[in-house]
Formats: sequence, C-alpha cells, structure tokens
Amino acid sequence: MAVRRISLASLLGLAAVLGGPPPVWADGHPLLVDARWLAGRLADSRVRIVDMVTEPEEYRKGHIPGAVYLNVNDSRIAVPSGGYRLPTHDEGVRLLGRLGIRPDTEVVIYDDAGGLHASRLFFTLEVFGHRRAAILDGGAQAWRRAGLGVTRDLPVIRAAGYVPALRADRVASAEQLLSRLNDPSLAVVDARTSAEYSGRELRARRGGHIPGAVNVDWSEHLRADGTFKPLAALRTLYVARGITPDKTVVTYCQTQHRASHSYFVLRLLGYPHVVGYDRSWSEWGNREDLPIAR
Repeated sequence: MAVRRISLASLLGLAAVLGGPPPVWADGHPLLVDARWLAGRLADSRVRIVDMVTEPEEYRKGHIPGAVYLNVNDSRIAVPSGGYRLPTHDEGVRLLGRLGIRPDTEVVIYDDAGGLHASRLFFTLEVFGHRRAAILDGGAQAWRRAGLGVTRDLPVIRAAGYVPALRADRVASAEQLLSRLNDPSLAVVDARTSAEYSGRELRARRGGHIPGAVNVDWSEHLRADGTFKPLAALRTLYVARGITPDKTVVTYCQTQHRASHSYFVLRLLGYPHVVGYDRSWSEWGNREDLPIAR
C-alpha cells in the first residue's frame, strides 16, 4: 500500500496546538509529536517507531510504515503474586535489542488506547536511561484521521547491542515511599478511578489508597478524541491539586500502567523529579504491614 507523505510540521505549530512550548530532548525534539511531524521522518534511519496497539491483529491489518510491534506485556514482566515489574538489566538489553534501539535512536511510540500502552514503554525507557523517546499524540487513530498511509509490510530490524544505564532514581520501592509519606517535599499521585481510590472498588486484599495520595484519574489527561489536552490545562489539573514542580512526584495505580500515563504527562510538563512506584497497589494493597487511607 502506498504511503502518502506529509511535510514536517513546525515545532511552533505544535506548541500552539498544545498550549505552550513542550519540554524537549537534549537535541531539540519534543516528547509529544503529531502525525505530520512523524510523517516527515519516516525515512530517517535514526527513528524507531514502536506500534503498541492493543491487539496484534490490528498491527497486521495495517500499521505506520517502519513500525515494529510490541505488546504492552513485553515492556513489563508479570509477577506470580500479581501485577507486574520493570524488566531487569538483562531483560532490558534483550528488549532494546529486539526493537533495534541504540543510544542515538529517536523512539516514537503509539497505540490505540490514548497513549496508555505507549506511556508504559516510555516509563520503561526512562528507567533504562534512554533519553530520546516520544509519544504520537492521538496514536493510530490520529494517523488515520490525518489521511496518512499504512502498510502490512514487516520491517527488518537489525538487533542492537545497547546496554542500558539504569536510572534507579526514576523508580520507588514500597519501603522508600513509606519512609517519606510525611515529607512535605513529596507528592503522591494515584492514577486510578475514584472508586478504587476510595476503596469502593476492590482490586487487592485491601481497598483505599496510599496515605496522602491525591487522586488524578489518568483519563483526565485526554480529550474526547484520545489526544492530550493542552499543556496549560494539564498543568492546571495538577497544580490545583497541590502537585507542583518543586516536589518529587511519585505516580502509582494498580500496576503502574495507568500511572505511567501520569508519569509521562508530568514529564511533558517539565516536572524535574518524577518517579514511578512500579509495583503499585498490586503490592501495597496486598501487604498488611503498609498503611492505607480511605
């Protein structure tokens, strides 16, 4: 199937859509890109596009040219007791190699779930120390709405030997979080629904939330069409609830899936100290030695 090319959109135009200039990679590229931006870079060998649509069959039916498929469960490892964890160093090496990601690779991730799956890989890449990752705003739906072509051709990926430099400061353990619950310089964001937050909906042995956590349902980040709300609106959403850039912000949900979306938005807003509680409520809600609030 022929691919229709569209010229590169200017960053100024992107900033106008988002409500202000977004934070950028070190080399000047944004964390959130639109379909036209990506269309202008399909031939760039430094770009690796990762398709994370929910069903593999949808990828096989047609995907952005050059995109390699990754299921969200391949960016996280199932834990026998419930929930997921980040890949280990060696598992990360294999993941990066499979995707053909190298230190200078510009990774653009998309899905069909409002960036939910893409954000999980973004979080994983940040923990691995990879600094050039972005999400396609609006995902697969936005690409098609823009009238851009798709293909069924599978890309040939040359395995990379990229050894990640793990960023321990991007991940919090239960013990680390527990030790700082009364620290005014810490803010905890619960990305679950209000029913889960209050304990009305039970997904672990105990219901409720981490004491002091503020509930910001991840879906509040999105417009009706699955694109991200303007930066000004996102910033107001968090600042109004006391989640300010001067604090270390820890995000969590049930499995750090929805909370990775929160992590991404806070990084997009330029918050310098954002951390993910990877084991999230699947651990906290099942451990009797940890405090809860309702």
